[in-house]
Amino acid sequence: MVEISKEWEEVVKAVNNGTLLELDLNPNPKNRINWKQVISNLSDPQQAFFNARSRVNLYFAGQGAGKSHILGVISLYLATNFPEVFGLIAANTYSQLNDSTLYRIREVWEELGITEYDETTGQGDYVVNRQPPKDFNTDNHNFKRYNNIISFRWGAVIFTRSLDNFKAIDGMEVGWILLDETKDTKEEAVKEVMLGRARQKGMYLTKTGKITTKVTKTPFNPLYIVTSPAKEQWLVEWFNLLIYEFEIKSKIYSTTDYFHKQTTKTHFVVISSAYHNQKNLPANYIENQASTLPSHLKDMLIYGDPFSKAGGEIYKGFSREKNISEEAIYQKHLPLCVSWDFNVYPYVTALIGQMPNSKELHIIDEICSEYPRNNTPDTCDTVIRKYHNHQAGVWIFGDPSGQNEDTRSKNKMNDYKIILPKFKRAGMGGVAFKVSKKAPYVIPRINFINGIFEISMYGITIKIHPRCKNLIADLMYLKEDTDGKKLKEKVKDEQTGKSYEKYGHTSDSLDYMVCRVFLKFFKMFTL
Repeated sequence: MVEISKEWEEVVKAVNNGTLLELDLNPNPKNRINWKQVISNLSDPQQAFFNARSRVNLYFAGQGAGKSHILGVISLYLATNFPEVFGLIAANTYSQLNDSTLYRIREVWEELGITEYDETTGQGDYVVNRQPPKDFNTDNHNFKRYNNIISFRWGAVIFTRSLDNFKAIDGMEVGWILLDETKDTKEEAVKEVMLGRARQKGMYLTKTGKITTKVTKTPFNPLYIVTSPAKEQWLVEWFNLLIYEFEIKSKIYSTTDYFHKQTTKTHFVVISSAYHNQKNLPANYIENQASTLPSHLKDMLIYGDPFSKAGGEIYKGFSREKNISEEAIYQKHLPLCVSWDFNVYPYVTALIGQMPNSKELHIIDEICSEYPRNNTPDTCDTVIRKYHNHQAGVWIFGDPSGQNEDTRSKNKMNDYKIILPKFKRAGMGGVAFKVSKKAPYVIPRINFINGIFEISMYGITIKIHPRCKNLIADLMYLKEDTDGKKLKEKVKDEQTGKSYEKYGHTSDSLDYMVCRVFLKFFKMFTL
């Protein structure tokens, strides 16, 4: 007797009872998932993220805002509608990937009717970390091993990876990527590895923004990043969020409004609080969380505020709301206070301030000269060009070590022997040298500046213009070491191969200026 497949038995039955037209032999469930209904059930921020069509898309959200749910919906939508395009789901560790990210994503799939294959019954839609069953469509893939791979009955494939060894992902080629809790991910893992992996052909955008398999002029290889707010600032910088701070703050603390914007040509961001997903949370979940969290963590973990402090920052007294001001603008009748830090990588720093009165310091600008202009002469020239019309004089502050003779030039001139003649020749008024003989001790100067930031100690105020993004980042993110000093962690520039301290340079420059212009009060403070 000739055996026939179950699928053919279904065809025979359909022919016999006249229901052939109703028979769906396609194992792909895209036609049996009501995507219109699924999308309508998403919160407004989730819908905005689902409809994102940028190269890089960020969902910044508080705890309970439905981050994992939107990952489940997007991944299944792409796997069912574009099965010939490989996907990648990644998290920071395999523990996080399997115990949290994939666990919740697979729960979402099951809610939508997509279940794991059961070998006993032969029912189910996907297998994990194993060779696909014979009745699965494998026309699009034939891997030697299926470790860390999810294979679907209709031929779709999703790779799963941990980013704790992100270099191992080199060589992989996929069409789309989902990253979970990227706040803890290394910057180079995302920028240099993940983006390079998303290049497989197969998805394109129409002029109206619809994703299609038909070839157009706009290939679509999206990177979706879902995370609670970052302890590090690279995501904030990458998505250009600093310039939208006022708009972000004005929206995310609303229980009805949220922030969503195309922040660059290739970057789109959604920021959502937990309140937008309140209908799917246990009763009093948000209130209970809020009652146990300090204010800065409540802002971060409930409202998704990307500018909240994560804890452990050394400039504890600094407040964006209080210490950053558009009032810190250039005034031509006041001397320029130029304070120097001479680290070469990632830049040479010249911080520029002015004093409207004896107890007020405005930081109006920062010159951070990156490679190949990361040297003292070029940085000097940049300051002079920018303020060439200034006539009210220049006060020079900075790192006392710059007075040491070294190998800055063949004549072993120190930094200030380069700086002072340049400013004198520039004709900007008198030049006063106000560099201390030795740097003030770190812990006293940090405590002094924190007191000024927080309570305007001795009646002193410091205002910083929002254009000083590197200084602001230092004041927000630089950590305190176990000895109470600055924890200057090193990162490596993959292009130059240079290791350097990411934070600490502009804040050192600020320290030198503040402790010198308010020297009388600093001495009182340290008695």
